[in-house]
Order: sequence, then C-alpha cells, then structure tokens
Amino acid sequence: MPIAHISLPVSSLPGATTFYLAALKPLGYDIFMKLENTVGLTIKYDGPDFWLHQCPSSQDKETQKTHIAFKGNSQNAVRDFYQAALKAGATDNGPPGERPQYTKGYYAAYVLDLDGNNIECVYYQPWWLSALQVAPMLVGGLAVAGLAWWGGRSGWGFVVLD
Repeated sequence: MPIAHISLPVSSLPGATTFYLAALKPLGYDIFMKLENTVGLTIKYDGPDFWLHQCPSSQDKETQKTHIAFKGNSQNAVRDFYQAALKAGATDNGPPGERPQYTKGYYAAYVLDLDGNNIECVYYQPWWLSALQVAPMLVGGLAVAGLAWWGGRSGWGFVVLD
C-alpha cells in the first residue's frame, strides 16, 4: 500500500507551518485545511498528504506520536489491514468505517502500533462515485425547478392541499 499521508507532532504549529510552507513551496505545497490544532498541506489539486499537529507540551507523550496513513484500494483492504494489525499485536484506535467529518467517501481504520504510533489505512472513494451519489438529488431538484418555471410560464396554477 502506498502512503496516503503522514502527520508530524510539532511544538509550535504556527512556526512549523511557516517553516514547512517555505521549505515545501518549491514542491508546490500550500495549505489545504486548518483545524483547531492541525494543519494539512497539499500539492495543488491533490488531497492533503502532509499534516502538522500541535503538541500541547513536552510532557504530553501521546500527542508526540507520529501518525501515518497507508492507502488501501478498497473498503475490504481497510478491513483486512485492521484485522491483520490487531492480530499482530496492535491496539484498536478506531474500527473500519466511513469518516464523513473528513470528506465524503473517506473510509478508514486506525490502530496503535507497539510503540503507540497512530497507524491508519484509508480508502478514498473515487470522485465519480461520490458524484453519482449526489447526482440524483441535483437532477431531481433541477427537474422540480424546471417544471415550476415551465408551469409558471404556461399559466399553470399550482394548488397546495392542506
């Protein structure tokens, strides 16, 4: 599986963001998304593959762990990764499932490796499949709007029944 993204713990999120934006500018990187304690960087027209996350203090060992995500080629691959990792001694950190808080079609599983690093396997639903899932709502809305427009121009009266 190729690497999908990695997240580095940093002591100063603003400082690290400034540094990495400057260092990665020649490679075409820019900010993709800012969250409360995290910044995702990406190359234009691609998904974020490099994340920085704020460590609250040098005492907080959990947030100093690295996060790496491997790309799965299907939801089954994500589930297989999760089961194999648990069997190999990993600890559950999020079972396989859809993660709509990230983006539509983001299906992932998370485990903690033997050192406590957060290891993810993610499957990105193809953009065209997401578009097909949204299309019926758009087409239906356009059809109703078109019918209402055409009906109004044709002199049809619409009656609302209670």
